[in-house]
Amino acid sequence: MYSIEVIRHRYNRYSKFYDVFEAPMEMFLGKWRRELIKYSSGKVLEVGVGTGKNIEYYPNDIDLTAIDFSEGMLSKAIKKYKRKPNVKFIQMDIQATDFETDTFDTVIASYVFCSVPDPVTGLKEIKRICKNDGKIILLEHVRSDNKLIGLS
Repeated sequence: MYSIEVIRHRYNRYSKFYDVFEAPMEMFLGKWRRELIKYSSGKVLEVGVGTGKNIEYYPNDIDLTAIDFSEGMLSKAIKKYKRKPNVKFIQMDIQATDFETDTFDTVIASYVFCSVPDPVTGLKEIKRICKNDGKIILLEHVRSDNKLIGLS
């Protein structure tokens, strides 16, 4: 697995054309994103928000914090959703957050952990910052070992 610096650099570069490149897949993935979001409630953390593909599906009464380790991806999300009053964007790595223990009612991550250098550490951090009676909702896939396909 690559270091966080290498992965961050790749996503910063990729952010310039990420949405265009991913658009064909979104025709299929959009329904899964909508399904994922409908289970969120209360104070919500979205891990690896990227360019903000899930944000349009959140209801306006959700208190949403959206984090990503890539400033390039995060700046795209901020540009698209800066007028959405219930969203707070923070550049942060899920492997080591600044959040208090038991902060969030719901933690959501979609297609994120293939890019986290130490996914176990990231998942432990999610468990720590999610309330004991909260929900952790993951929508994931696996990374290919083929360097051409596995971009991170």
